[in-house]
Amino acid sequence: MSLSICLPSILLLLLNQFLSAAATTLTSTGQTLMLGDIPYYLPAAPYATVSAPGLSSLEYSSDLIPITVVKSTSTNGSLASVVSTFASDDVWNTGFLDAILLQSSSGGYAPEDAGLNQSTTIVSFTSTDALSVPNGPYFLSSAGGLYQPYRLYTDFAGAFTQALMPMSNDSFAALPASIPGIESPTIGVPSRLYYTKTPSKPLAGVRTGIKDIYDIAGVKTSDGNRAWYGFYPPAAENSVPVQLLVDAGAVIVGKMKTSQFANGEMATADWVDYHSPFNPRGDGYQDPSSSSSGPGAGAGTYPWLDLTLGSDTGGSIRGPSQVQGLFGNRPTHDLVELTGTMPLAPELDTAGF
Repeated sequence: MSLSICLPSILLLLLNQFLSAAATTLTSTGQTLMLGDIPYYLPAAPYATVSAPGLSSLEYSSDLIPITVVKSTSTNGSLASVVSTFASDDVWNTGFLDAILLQSSSGGYAPEDAGLNQSTTIVSFTSTDALSVPNGPYFLSSAGGLYQPYRLYTDFAGAFTQALMPMSNDSFAALPASIPGIESPTIGVPSRLYYTKTPSKPLAGVRTGIKDIYDIAGVKTSDGNRAWYGFYPPAAENSVPVQLLVDAGAVIVGKMKTSQFANGEMATADWVDYHSPFNPRGDGYQDPSSSSSGPGAGAGTYPWLDLTLGSDTGGSIRGPSQVQGLFGNRPTHDLVELTGTMPLAPELDTAGF
């Protein structure tokens, strides 16, 4: 009797679980791909969507084609001379010359003025106040979606704790991409061509790593300690030093290692939760100093990284800078407010680079 009463309830429970599973949403987190021998990550959402008559004539491979966007103005000179300036960018390469999207509000280059290899297809589209696409490398989908790629690098110096990418809600998230590397996070960087420095954005396009004692919205802070990272939730907002960098246009590419709770530690005897970063100087096995070990090692190792945010209480910027041949700056104490930053000794704690 009790079985006949319970069985319908069990069946209803199983049915509800099945329906819940069936309603699970599948969400794309983007994709990784290779252009030649260079790895890239493409976000799930396009930067913009464009429409132009010539797009249908392009030859798409797997729904995507590498292209270069160039803004056309009457003062730019020949198209070839403009494109030649892109060669200094580490994200752009000649593989993005399968096609050029020529962005113009009026007039501009004619295809015969291009001065490029004739195998490059040139398609024009009109920019508006609502649609203005920066110069640089993109992947174009057959639906007209323009995706800004991140070039992927392996963190072979062990300087980072995790790679980050910006989200649409002014927060950050872990970069969902990986390339081969032994115990090395994969770091993604956008093209510097997308950014133009202005008086209000003096750090526009400056790739910046953040010592993992500063809160970054949407991301957990470890303070160099695994237990701390596991126990506390992601930060709700940026720390003041990080927000100042973001407001100035800096591009946050990841969080960087610190010795536990920013205390001085010797490599590798004192590094327990995480392995010490590698100092690139000498034989590559010298102590990177601490506690801004990750920022120091990253700045000393990677030409694709422009700036790192560290902290200095008793020498935590000056030490890593000295042993890795860097310029380090410990500014005046209290020059930058440290709300959202792990304290060590508030009377001396100072943000710097």
